[in-house]
Amino acid sequence: MKTIKLFGALLFTILMSAQSDSVINFTYYDIPADKIGKFLELHKQMADYQLGEERKLRGQYVYRHYYGSGASIIIQDNYASAEDAVNDDEWVHFREKWQAASEEEREKMGAIAQEYVSFRDGHWDEMRVVDWERNHKTSEGHNWDSNWIMVIGEYNSSGNWQEMGDAFNEWQTIPQVESGLMMAGGYTWHLYGSGSDIAFYSAYPTMMDFAKSLESTSDNSEARTKFWSMVKGSHTDQIYVHVGHIEDGKYNPAGPNN
Repeated sequence: MKTIKLFGALLFTILMSAQSDSVINFTYYDIPADKIGKFLELHKQMADYQLGEERKLRGQYVYRHYYGSGASIIIQDNYASAEDAVNDDEWVHFREKWQAASEEEREKMGAIAQEYVSFRDGHWDEMRVVDWERNHKTSEGHNWDSNWIMVIGEYNSSGNWQEMGDAFNEWQTIPQVESGLMMAGGYTWHLYGSGSDIAFYSAYPTMMDFAKSLESTSDNSEARTKFWSMVKGSHTDQIYVHVGHIEDGKYNPAGPNN
């Protein structure tokens, strides 16, 4: 009974903390490099079973680690609200297809699901809040069906998270988005799980474009100074490669021929 009450209180806290913003659930996998290809193959197969109109999911992006000390795979699930994130049933359409399947098809589905779920051993999750209207910036004319680069910087703050995030956007994100160098960028803040106070994400078409961005920072010294004055302790930076996303209700591996 205590466990149920504790879960109920935690659920209430999550829902109330992010009731006016969208929520992203990040799932982090520590998968050996030689098994990542198999995992991504299974992820596509499971998505074919699991996606459908009953899901609360608004979008999904999958990233493979490139540089830094982060997880080898990140799955980013976007939701309209914390309530949707908590109530999303990822198995609802799998069960429907299972009921309609033959014994042979059920055996195949079961084997795929069992192998896919086995990769969850040792995984961890985090919920983060994002205001797509206010804190997310994007530029036009980019190919999102490609292996673009995602740079994630994680920081703790000594002050107001939004002020710190706005300072970073004014210093780095907005100038680079307006120039077309950065595809999109913005920031999220922590809601639930283990994670930093604030995280900044920056998407670039290629690694070369990211390298160029390091040499073309804006001269907004006021925003730069304000941002660094609010950084508490050390921070981490990770580089990931986009390997797939949901498009038109189906999982689409990155690339023109997938």
